[in-house]
Amino acid sequence: MPKWITILTYVCPVNMIQGMKHTLIMISLALAPFVLKAQESQNTELSKLTSGNFTVNKVVESGSNFKFEVAAKQWPISFKKEGENFTEVVVNRAGIIEEKYQADLPGYPAYFKSETSEIVISAIDKKIYYYSYSVKTGASIKYIFSESKVRSYADEKSTLDEYRTKIKELQTTTRTQRIEENNALLAKQEEENTLKGKTIKSINVVPVTKPTEVGLLSIIPIGVEFTLDNGKVLKTKNLGGFTPYTEIEVEVNGGDFAGGDFKVADDSRKIPGDKIEITVWSKYDAKKIKGKYSCPANYKTDVNYNFSGSSGASGRGGTVGFTINGKNGADGKSVNVSVTTMQINGEQVNKIVITDTYSGSVLVESKMNINNTLTINANGGNGGSGSVDFGNGGNGGDAGNGGNVVVSGSGAASIKISVSNNGGTGGVGGKAKTQSYSPGMNGRNGNKGIFSK
Repeated sequence: MPKWITILTYVCPVNMIQGMKHTLIMISLALAPFVLKAQESQNTELSKLTSGNFTVNKVVESGSNFKFEVAAKQWPISFKKEGENFTEVVVNRAGIIEEKYQADLPGYPAYFKSETSEIVISAIDKKIYYYSYSVKTGASIKYIFSESKVRSYADEKSTLDEYRTKIKELQTTTRTQRIEENNALLAKQEEENTLKGKTIKSINVVPVTKPTEVGLLSIIPIGVEFTLDNGKVLKTKNLGGFTPYTEIEVEVNGGDFAGGDFKVADDSRKIPGDKIEITVWSKYDAKKIKGKYSCPANYKTDVNYNFSGSSGASGRGGTVGFTINGKNGADGKSVNVSVTTMQINGEQVNKIVITDTYSGSVLVESKMNINNTLTINANGGNGGSGSVDFGNGGNGGDAGNGGNVVVSGSGAASIKISVSNNGGTGGVGGKAKTQSYSPGMNGRNGNKGIFSK
């Protein structure tokens, strides 16, 4: 119920009191409706209204003042509710354009806001205010939707400003209560879903969705279900549960596991048996009840390798220990790609061994389904640009040459391969300080490498 506060102080001669007592009572009653009223949340204010068509009182400027004019056409306005809380106000501006406004603080809203506009909506005493708001200047009313007569602009603005100021204080209390409630809920949720102190009967390790591509660097979401001795099942987040990944320990084959994701290794030598495996247990379980998931690799992923040369650094004029000339770019690495076709887990796969042409050392091994593509970048690095010192410009660095790529082996004819082994771009010579000095020379462009298959 609204609370009214009435304070009346009057000093007069004693002989006048008897004659004025009725007058004082009447004055007190007459003033009561204009005293401070407790603010209500929008859930309470909107409950006084019904969705439908509302008269539009539009604000127009009249000289240096503002006044309201009634529009010829009513606007449809509707309210959406979940339980006891209003979640959304929908205004059909001019009966055509639909505008949706959501509660600022669900459970105890002061206004409804839009994602795309500065306009907000508040209802007070069966009037709906359509306005923008600034902490410094208060409300700037655009429309009031109401079936009753509106007061002056100044009075309506004063009512709205007072409401926003006082409801904010009440919201602060509500927010504090909500934080405390959420913290209590989180604590309860954590206690119910932790593995600590629980007796585990069995563990089920499953993919979130059945993997279709299990190749180098594939990401496979893996979830874990823990069945306790009381029959309750706890799940990791990616399966809709709340048991944290930090409470489990794992042993993997063929990749790495972190945060619910299994990342397949980047080199086929790290995938023994051409399958990925993960074994899981609780770090709190002394008995080490374990769950295991295994999946054959089909190597259905494209493979990319970068053997490009690095670019040269730019010159640095006026810096001790540095030169004004750009550094040369490095050559792309020349590699031999040996391809052997084989059957693995029912799939036709190319085994790829890439070696350094000059040293003969193995750089990487991979396996790739014959329908996928191998990409090799062996471009030369760019030359660094020349700098300006106190005179002549520095010379640009020469670019590196592209590396040679040679493909051989039984699978050479069938492998899908894309090679980029262009020479780099020479560095740009630095400008001279003045016309009396010489600009630097541009660096040489690199040559394209050879590709043979």
